[in-house]
Amino acid sequence: MSDGLTHGAYTASVDTASQIITLYHDDVQHGVEVLFIEVIALFPTTSELGTSQEKRYTLLRVSKTGVGDNDSNGKEKYMTTESLKVVDPPEVLLDHFLISRLPEYLSVPSSENDECNLHVIVSIKSGICEAEMFFENVVQVAFHALGLSGQHYQVHKTSSEHSIKEFVCNILGPRAGSGIAQTALLLSGDGGIVDIINVLQSFRRPDFLQPTVGLLAMGTGNALANSAGLNGDFTRGLRSFLRGHPQNLPTFAASFSQNSQHLVDEGRRTEPLNTKENPDGIVHGAVVCSWALHASLVADSDTTEYRKFGPQRFQMAAKELLDPSDGSEPHLYSGRVTLYKKNENGQEYTEHLDRTKHMYVLATLVSNLEEKLSISPNSKPLDGQLRLVHFGAHPSDEVMRILGLAFQGGKHVLEASVGYDSIEGMRIELDEEDSHWRRICIDGKIIQVGKGGWVVIRKEMYGVVNLVVDDYS
Repeated sequence: MSDGLTHGAYTASVDTASQIITLYHDDVQHGVEVLFIEVIALFPTTSELGTSQEKRYTLLRVSKTGVGDNDSNGKEKYMTTESLKVVDPPEVLLDHFLISRLPEYLSVPSSENDECNLHVIVSIKSGICEAEMFFENVVQVAFHALGLSGQHYQVHKTSSEHSIKEFVCNILGPRAGSGIAQTALLLSGDGGIVDIINVLQSFRRPDFLQPTVGLLAMGTGNALANSAGLNGDFTRGLRSFLRGHPQNLPTFAASFSQNSQHLVDEGRRTEPLNTKENPDGIVHGAVVCSWALHASLVADSDTTEYRKFGPQRFQMAAKELLDPSDGSEPHLYSGRVTLYKKNENGQEYTEHLDRTKHMYVLATLVSNLEEKLSISPNSKPLDGQLRLVHFGAHPSDEVMRILGLAFQGGKHVLEASVGYDSIEGMRIELDEEDSHWRRICIDGKIIQVGKGGWVVIRKEMYGVVNLVVDDYS
C-alpha cells in the first residue's frame, strides 16, 4: 500500500459529470486522477503537518495489479489498495464517500469469553478464485486503516464446499439463536448466502437475532450483489459494506417430493435433502428458483473447467443445450406449472400455465442474474416480490434471440411469447423419465427431483439475515 504522505497532502477537484477526482500537489505538474468507482472510503485523519484550520482526510482506493493482469472478462484486476492524504476535500466527496465513524455493525462487542462477533468468510474457490487475494490486499488493508486490527475480527477461509455451513452450525447460528449481535462479511458468490440462510433456519427461536451480512462479489454471476447495487464499482461491494445500512433480505422456501437429492461434486455425487437439522428437506433461497434451460445450463457449467471462463460459462453451456454437439434436437421439458397469485383484494388464487412443454421457467427475487443480464427489469432491490419469467417451445435461434434481449435492459419481457408475472409461489410437477431433465436450480445449488416428483416454492414472511446495502451505490 502506498501512502500519499510521502508526497505531502493533496488538494482535490471533482468533475461530477465524468465522476473523476483529480488530486494536486505543489510539486506535481499533473494531477493524480481517481475514478469514483475506485474509491473505498474517505475518513478524517490527524497529522502534525498543516495548520489547525486545515481538515485532513485519508482517501482509500483500489488500484490495478498491473498491466496485462486481467480477469476473465478482459478487464484489469483491481486487487491492491492505495492511501492518499487530502486536505479540505470538496463537499461532493464528503457526501459520497465520507465515513465519519464506524457503523454499529462493525463495532459489535465480543462475547463474554472474548470471542469475536465480527467475522470475515473468504470463499477460496468462488468464481475464478480471487477472494483470498482481494481479502489480503484490499479488505485487510482497509480494515486496518479504519482502526480494525486483526483482534477485532475473525477470518474463516473455506477448505471445502461445506465450510460455510459448518461456520454457521458452530458459530453464527448458535450465537444468533442466543440473541447475540453478529456481523459477517462474505467474500463469495450467491452460493455462500444460500448456505447461510439455509443453516440459520434451524436456529430460529424466540431470542433469535438476525445477523448482519455484508457481501463482496466474488462469484460468477453475482446475482444478489448486482441486483442489490453492491457490485457497481471496483471495490466489489466493500464501499457499500463500510458505509451502508442493514436491510432484511427477502427469501423463499422450496419444498420437494420424496427421493429428491442435492447434487454435489460437479454432479458426481448426491446428498439427501432431509437431514437431522432439516427433516422436511426444505431449501431456502434469496435469488432464483428455476427449471428447464436455466437450471440445466447452471448445472452443466458448474465444473472446474467451465468456471475458468467466468460468466461466459453460462453462454457456453446454453449453446451446447440448444445446439447439441451430437446433432440431436434441443430438449423440451415436460411438466405442469401452477402459479399462486393474489388478486387486487389480496386473496390468493391459482393459475395453470396452458402448456406442458417448456423451455424456460424461472422465478426470482432479484433483477439481475449477471451484471448486464436484467432477467426481471421490474424488480427493485430487496423489494420481496417474487416474479416469474417463462416461455415454451421455440427454435434454438429464437431462444438465443429472446435471451439476448435480457442483456438489453430486460427487453425480453416485452416479447409476446414470454410470460412475466408477479407471483406468491408456484408448483412444478415434472414429467421426465431422465433425471438429467429433473434438475432444479436454487441460487446455484442443484436439486435433482425424484421421478414423478414436484417442487413448490413460496415467498417467506420473515428472513434470517440483514444484508448491508448502500443508498449511494
